[in-house]
Amino acid sequence: MRQRWRYWWGLALILGGSAVAGGLPYARLHPAVYAGTYAVRFCMGACPTGAGTERVGRMGTLVLLAAPLRDAQGRPGYKYLERGPINGCLLLGPWSGPTGYAQFDPNARRRRFLVWALEPDERTMEFEFNRSPDAGNAIDLHLTPSGLGGTGGLWVDEGTPDSSRALPRNEIQARRIGEAESARCPRLGEDSEAMKDVSWPRP
Repeated sequence: MRQRWRYWWGLALILGGSAVAGGLPYARLHPAVYAGTYAVRFCMGACPTGAGTERVGRMGTLVLLAAPLRDAQGRPGYKYLERGPINGCLLLGPWSGPTGYAQFDPNARRRRFLVWALEPDERTMEFEFNRSPDAGNAIDLHLTPSGLGGTGGLWVDEGTPDSSRALPRNEIQARRIGEAESARCPRLGEDSEAMKDVSWPRP
């Protein structure tokens, strides 16, 4: 996880004068090819083939925007402990299957903002489902013929009590269903459920 932030600052130094105010050219870290609206499946382990639902713990809609989301006053939003402006959202469908953590928690918030960016390998994008000071639940996705695919799972900082145990990854499939539509996302600064982990602007 910390690799991404080291990468951002390192890239800023390399690009020098071509970097925008605040550090980096936004488009370099948020390629437009990822922007879109996706029907997403969160699987417990590997996803089933085709339209099967076995091991699919939750479905939803993922929106990745090519530019930061803004509130009614034109202001971008920021999430606790995450670097960069909010630029997408995740709308979860009903929970099904065994109870788990993060997206498999039946009590997980159904509407949430997200901050996505390109990883250092420049082939994978990432966003956090949950985040705490020393741990989180990261979603890593790459381009596929139908949209995006990858895995999600818990990460823990080295040196914390849980850092030595195995952290399983679960498959995620996201089928592209249209262009990026900010109107599908909760209203920044207004939706009380989605704003619970937003640090600014506050309603």
